[in-house]
Formats: sequence, C-alpha cells, structure tokens
Amino acid sequence: MAKRVILNLLYKAVMFPGVLYLLSMLFPRQLTFGSVNHWLDVSLLLIIIGLLADEAVLGMYGIYLATLQGALAIVAIVYMSGWLFPESQITLPGGILAGTALGMVEFIMHRYIRANQKKHKLHSP
Repeated sequence: MAKRVILNLLYKAVMFPGVLYLLSMLFPRQLTFGSVNHWLDVSLLLIIIGLLADEAVLGMYGIYLATLQGALAIVAIVYMSGWLFPESQITLPGGILAGTALGMVEFIMHRYIRANQKKHKLHSP
C-alpha cells in the first residue's frame, strides 16, 4: 500500500500543477491564476484530497464513479478558488476545463490503483 500511495503522490505532484499551468497558458481568458501561490495552493489541496479519496472512495464506488466524483470536485474547487484570490480570473468554463483534464489524468491513475488494491486484497491473509 505504501508504494501505491507514494507513486500516486508523485504522479499527482507532477501532473496536477503541470496540467493546471498548461491550461492557464492555453486558455488565459477562462483560467488565470493571479499568483504562483494560488496555483500551488490549489494544486496542493487537490493532491491532498485526491490521495485520501483514492484510498477511501475508489474501492467503494469503482473507477468510473470515483473519477466522475473527483472531476466534479475539481471543477468546484478550481472555480471557487478564484473567489479567494481576487487577482485571479477563473470562469465556470475554466473550472470545467480543469475538471475534465484532471479527471482524465485521474482516470489513468485510478486504473492502476484499483488493480493494485485488488491484487493486495487477493494476497492478504
């Protein structure tokens, strides 16, 4: 389990800030982080919530429903974070872009995590 969590952490630590940065460069009218702190704070919050949810929710709801729930949470968090940082400009379509892109990133990791959870469940006493 520890190896799975560490790999998930490393994956999210690279992909979440990277995808958010890329989206802010490609769609500046929908998703503009006014400061590096805003971008990193949102990334860190999504990483922490994602790590906890992947271990708790993924086994209960399966890959597809857990990914959908995660994507919707990402939309809400990214969109509402714009209210906390007035120099940022995050529109609802920008939040939806972030949720969709990071949802796809999450789906890839969810497949690995779920397979690993099932493998460990089979081999546990």
